[in-house]
Amino acid sequence: MSAWSTDGTQEMMSLVAAFPDHLAASAGLNQLGEIAPLSASCRRILFCGMGGSAIAGELVQPVLQDQRISLTVWRDYGLPHWVGEEDLVVAASYSGNTEETLSALAAARSIGCRVLGLSSGGILKAMGGKEDGTGFPVVELPGGFPPRASLGYGLGGLLHLLAALGVIREPDEEIDRVCRRLRDDLTGSLLPWNVKNSQAWQAGEDTNISAPELALDLQEKIPVIYTAGPEAHGPGSRWKAQLNENAKIPACLVAFPELNHNDLVGWSLPEDLRTRFALIILESGNLDSRARIRVDATMKLLADEFSSSYRIVAKGDTPLSRVLSLVQYGDLLSCHLAHLAGVDSMPVDRIESLKKILSLGQNP
Repeated sequence: MSAWSTDGTQEMMSLVAAFPDHLAASAGLNQLGEIAPLSASCRRILFCGMGGSAIAGELVQPVLQDQRISLTVWRDYGLPHWVGEEDLVVAASYSGNTEETLSALAAARSIGCRVLGLSSGGILKAMGGKEDGTGFPVVELPGGFPPRASLGYGLGGLLHLLAALGVIREPDEEIDRVCRRLRDDLTGSLLPWNVKNSQAWQAGEDTNISAPELALDLQEKIPVIYTAGPEAHGPGSRWKAQLNENAKIPACLVAFPELNHNDLVGWSLPEDLRTRFALIILESGNLDSRARIRVDATMKLLADEFSSSYRIVAKGDTPLSRVLSLVQYGDLLSCHLAHLAGVDSMPVDRIESLKKILSLGQNP
């Protein structure tokens, strides 16, 4: 094969390749209104969103590990019972019409929480832009992308929002460094499978198997993703979602150390079924010694339960760089798997069908 198997997969791969550019361009996003720093009494940020909009909140959490502010991602209707008026609620919906997020927004306003938004349009943007005193600042994201392909703008917008709130320092310098590294890491991985370029995929300073090579090994298998370390948990969620939406395959996701108390025992399949599953461990680059012992021991204990096992280690010298190295790898992998299976990465027909059912307000 010398070309992508579908036009949609080629288009999605182009969007994956544009992630560093989108992240870099996030510095110029328009903010509706001035954003005042957080008050000293605010200790919690609730980041409300679903799907591709919510993942930015998970990915930013390791960046906040040394800050006084905690950030919790909420993927549901309404708000958790513990939210109070002193908390900040960030409503993130790329379309601006996600009903769960709008429900959370309404609950936040009824409580009296301070509210900010991230959106490209729709109801959320319109509500934020009201001039009758009920509006609120909204970071406006460029429109026209599949929500999962807007992550560069969404994550960058959130980082700049946190800087404006005084939670983190201005991120532009680090974003520039991270984007340069991400662009370098794309080398060789943007081509569809071709024997002639297989050697190019072998090149590189890290020991991780390349995304195209891993895709070849994962054909017709169900990935079981174990995440080790806080910098790997958010990327693990992104991997699962991208494999679901781009490659149209199921994927299992479990986190260390919890998996050592249950999931570890569950893999006792008949031998003929073991060939259908592959184990992938996503590992933070700064994993502590006890966690590393757990990972090593787990791989040995499960060595005979999977057709193959892989260890993908984050690269970089900061939490953001390590997180995004894993994110980009998973995005690339999902497109290569789609290509090998001959499926179109772009449509998400069942999601659209569900939205139509919900819009009618009745059971199917």
